[in-house]
Amino acid sequence: FKSPPVWHLAGIYVTFGFSYVIYATFFVRYLTAEGVFSIERAGSLWSAVGTVSIVSGLIWGTLSDRLGRRNGLALVFTVQMASYALFGLWREPGGRSLSAALFAVTAWGSPAIMVSAVSELLEPRLASAAYGFLSLFIGIGQVAGPFVAGRLTAHTHSYAQAFVLAAVAALAGAVGSLALPQPSRR
Repeated sequence: FKSPPVWHLAGIYVTFGFSYVIYATFFVRYLTAEGVFSIERAGSLWSAVGTVSIVSGLIWGTLSDRLGRRNGLALVFTVQMASYALFGLWREPGGRSLSAALFAVTAWGSPAIMVSAVSELLEPRLASAAYGFLSLFIGIGQVAGPFVAGRLTAHTHSYAQAFVLAAVAALAGAVGSLALPQPSRR
């Protein structure tokens, strides 16, 4: 609780929870309400996202071993930002499919990297407790994201702005990631 880097990671994790859950919550509804997709086609696309996303944590965890945690996180958030922005702004099926592919390959990259980042920033005996603490903050983002996006959607009568909002939150996560301190060598 007294570690500034843990609080920094907590702020980043709020942005992840906030942004990804908007995408996950409104994905099918947006495609069927505004994207001229049938429920079957939207569901199939979401199923494909889920299938591909299974390996995303492994991909990004491994990549962050090479790039470093802050660069790995920043890259995940940047790709997700592009995914969310594409989904909200490019209304053609190609844009929707590209968005889904970008999200699928990054979906669980942030949690995988967070575990490694905490392990590098803290003593081993504190790492699991710190990750448990961080889970509170992803939860805060997961609660706030759909609430804020739902209000925005009700106000604008479109889901598009909610995905742009998710992109802005992902941008904040990328910027916050780049400001992470280098882990001390134990």
